[in-house]
Amino acid sequence: MQRMNKLTLIHLFIVLFTNCEGQSKKQQLKNEPVNCNRTVYGSSKYIKSLPLYMCIPDGFIIDDYVRVSDLNDDGKDDFVALKYNKKEDDQLDGDSTYWRLYNRSKSDTTFLLQMTLTNIVPPFIKDLSYEYLLAHPVASDLFDAYPRRLSHSHSFQLNQDTIKLSYKFEDTYGKRFIFVYDKANWYLENVEYFIGELPMYWWRDDDFYYPLNDELKVIESRKPKVKVSINNFDLKAAFKYRDIEWIHLSNWHIDRIDKTKWSSIEDVKFSKCQGIDLPDDWIY
Repeated sequence: MQRMNKLTLIHLFIVLFTNCEGQSKKQQLKNEPVNCNRTVYGSSKYIKSLPLYMCIPDGFIIDDYVRVSDLNDDGKDDFVALKYNKKEDDQLDGDSTYWRLYNRSKSDTTFLLQMTLTNIVPPFIKDLSYEYLLAHPVASDLFDAYPRRLSHSHSFQLNQDTIKLSYKFEDTYGKRFIFVYDKANWYLENVEYFIGELPMYWWRDDDFYYPLNDELKVIESRKPKVKVSINNFDLKAAFKYRDIEWIHLSNWHIDRIDKTKWSSIEDVKFSKCQGIDLPDDWIY
């Protein structure tokens, strides 16, 4: 009996020690993480308000890009999106850019990591020049398979329960994908075709010019055939028929603009047309 009591006490001690250590580690994760990499590229002011337990792997930097939102419109931030990658000088063709998405519930003060995404930013290409692509097969294959990146302000836009991801075909025409939050994930609801992000000198013809600069002007929109979640979004599939889409935008809209009717493309009202004639396996 005495031996049983000793064994019981030892077992109880082990359980209590394990629980206490687990609680301690959990508390440490929330408040004071050890060796938490929060290295940033450029200004660090935008991460000072983030919880201390939001970290990125060693060897990476937070790329001057954090977005915070109130999903349920209760006046409190409950979603954080954090972007990180290697320093640009250290990146090689094909390197990934990562997004970490954090959520917290109404009843909790702690943001929990929901997912880490590698699929919403085109792989890194060191140089887009013809000479470089010709001499580097990996970069050339990526150039053919993926869209071009847009600026930070357009590539990932967040407004309450909506994320907008935008990409260019080549120079200016592109596609924007609208994801809406629903039951712990983001789902594709709409696809928009746009014109935007051109230099001021790109289009001048007497008084008709292109003044949008850092804005996107939507030309057409289309419903996706699949309501894909953001973590299953496939950039290759999204731009499989970009040549057809690009030619359509040019032929049906841009080339048909009556420049005498408008002083700026910012004011142009694009007329409706029969829409893009896409193959049956187009999905989004």
